[in-house]
Amino acid sequence: MSDVTSPRAKLVEMLWQLKKTYDKQGDKGVRYVHFNTLLNDPAYRKELIEQAAVSTNPDIRQLGIGLLGINTGGALTHGRHDRPAVINPDIAETVGYKSNAEKPPQRSMRNVVLAIAVLILLGAIGAAIFSKDIGRAMSGTQLVSGSLRGEQLWTNDKVWVLDGIVYVEAGARLVIEAGTTVQGRSGSALLVTRDASVMARGTAQAPIVFTSSVPAGKRQAGDWGGVVLLGNAPVNTADAQIEGLDAGDTRGMFGGADPRDNCGVLEYVRIEFAGFEVYANNELNGLTLGGCGSKTIVRNVQVHRALDDGIEIFGGNVDLRHILITGAADDSLDWDMGWTGRVQFLQIQQYAGIGDNAFEADNREGAYQVEPVSEPTLYNVTLLSMNSLEKYQRAMTLRRGTGGHFNNVVIAGFSGESIDIKDRETVARIDEGKLSFGGLMIANIGADGNSFFASELADQDDDGGFDEASYISRFASLGVNPQFLKVTQSESQPDFRVAASSPAKDNAVAVPQGEFWDEAANYRGAMRPGVSASWTDGWTDFPVK
Repeated sequence: MSDVTSPRAKLVEMLWQLKKTYDKQGDKGVRYVHFNTLLNDPAYRKELIEQAAVSTNPDIRQLGIGLLGINTGGALTHGRHDRPAVINPDIAETVGYKSNAEKPPQRSMRNVVLAIAVLILLGAIGAAIFSKDIGRAMSGTQLVSGSLRGEQLWTNDKVWVLDGIVYVEAGARLVIEAGTTVQGRSGSALLVTRDASVMARGTAQAPIVFTSSVPAGKRQAGDWGGVVLLGNAPVNTADAQIEGLDAGDTRGMFGGADPRDNCGVLEYVRIEFAGFEVYANNELNGLTLGGCGSKTIVRNVQVHRALDDGIEIFGGNVDLRHILITGAADDSLDWDMGWTGRVQFLQIQQYAGIGDNAFEADNREGAYQVEPVSEPTLYNVTLLSMNSLEKYQRAMTLRRGTGGHFNNVVIAGFSGESIDIKDRETVARIDEGKLSFGGLMIANIGADGNSFFASELADQDDDGGFDEASYISRFASLGVNPQFLKVTQSESQPDFRVAASSPAKDNAVAVPQGEFWDEAANYRGAMRPGVSASWTDGWTDFPVK
């Protein structure tokens, strides 16, 4: 073992040895060890160490026993730019740092003096940045309307106000700084057209916020239109045109032949109070993705209090990761036109008496068999409703020939039923291998808490006699309490975590391997059981008005 400079560094060094030993020798029950997750997720670290300590592999067992005595709670790295206190260059490389160190640094007065000097310098820089930010924050607002061309930069020293539909035209690129606020007036929206892109990369400490221009306390769903990204990835509809725009405006067209198309980046972004109805049955959503391809990045995004759907996806194969949808007035996540993307870590909360389905899924209305077939793959999802009997709410409506693979899903609190598979064409996707379920947990559904599936007799039969209860029960734990830390969920202060003892930690389907997937998420639902801090902390918000 390399020399270390602190107990924390010793712990990191031994964890690295444990990972390498698992990678080299393997062990029953452990396929792969994610080192970053091992460093930053105390619950995952504790679980792996305890498993190692009783391993039949003597090398792994010895490391596990040694780690039991020195393991500590909390993350072992403090941020993207905080280097762990280790001198092993392999470890530094693995967690995203470069190091040429071969020997531990010598403690000396010179080091102390240098450290003090660095602290003084950092303090001076921080004061300068703070002063600059104060000055920038006082510089006012910037009204934006019409078309944007070329390279555009929206800085966080202004509030950017959308007036009408603002188009990022073909060939243009809109860059939005972390910490920027964009406000939408009535009738406004931001639309990134096909062959344009947006770079909206916030941070957990400085998210980008799209919200209403109405003063706080008076805002409501539908105050403005929302965010629309259009691209050139395949869809199953010729001449596809996005909802919510004039049918004659070609800037609303999307779809093409490039599955790797890049609509841009939305990261650490909140979208609030959006989704106005342009005219009857033609609405914009909080976030609309039409024909966006696999190079598009949508992660750490919250859509809050949208008047129509939270997120609607029309075709393409865009992936979603760490997504939170709260208080949508129609469906939380809606897809059709052949969407084939991937989803991991999706938390949905339906409010009492508001909204219909957590998922409303279609292939294509009126032409169920067209291709590509809607067939997203989802892992680690929680669909939560506040179970108000004022309105019939359903966790999933799967219809019009959609496919989909639903794995490690927790469903709780819906006033109606958990899953409704409509249409013979949708049922047929099961035999085709395009529709599947695994690792479901379903609890507290209907007025009595146990009405998991609705009866479909006589004229209520909408799927050719298919028995959802019989089929889906084979892949689900029914009536098992997920053990949310807050039994009664709040709209303004929700807590989506579950207890460490939650049965969500059991009977999970193995997550696929690959760069997109976090294979260490070996549990059901969007939150690791027993975690002290969730991935929604810090950058999300839940304003009532």
